Amino acid sequence: MNFTQLLVFVSFIVVLIAYKRNNKLHHILLSILFVSLTSEVACLIFLYHKINISLVYSITTLFHHSLWLLLLFKITKRKMLGRIVMTVFLTYGIINLVSFEGLQKFNYNTFIFGAFLYLIFFIVDSFYRLKKEDFGFFLSNNYILLFAPVLFFLGLSVIFGFKNHELSETVVFGDVQLYTVIGYFVNIVYYGLINFYMYREKTLLYEH
Repeated sequence: MNFTQLLVFVSFIVVLIAYKRNNKLHHILLSILFVSLTSEVACLIFLYHKINISLVYSITTLFHHSLWLLLLFKITKRKMLGRIVMTVFLTYGIINLVSFEGLQKFNYNTFIFGAFLYLIFFIVDSFYRLKKEDFGFFLSNNYILLFAPVLFFLGLSVIFGFKNHELSETVVFGDVQLYTVIGYFVNIVYYGLINFYMYREKTLLYEH
């Protein structure tokens, strides 16, 4: 188990223990972490049997990004737009999986496209709330949750966008590669904010 897998496991346990069954956002977040945990377990099994793990991560991307888009549009209360965006993403992702990048290698373009959609609508909604002077939203726990995957999507999209193994394998210091540095950083922020969100959910509940 590497550091990222440990983060996934710990975060899943935290959310599983702390989530509220009547809270739909908690259900979506738990589903996201379940997808990530299942993916990591599947990859460990595949690697043990020396099977290509690209398909696992490609399928994980479809579920992972779709759930984050669902959560985004759930919080921003734009259900119709959400359905359209998710349909476009899933259609592209499935076509890319079976026709373009294929089943035998990780679907970089699907990851980047889904991340781009999330970032665009996250930024648009943020500017909309600024225009409406809804400053309370930026201090809310929901905003922390929505911001959680931003650096994860941005950082990995930059690396995947070049599709250059030499760049991602560039040694930054010692034997540590650029991909490892960026990957660890964005994952620490990603899962750290998710855990912080759940901690604040508990704190706010006790305050009320």
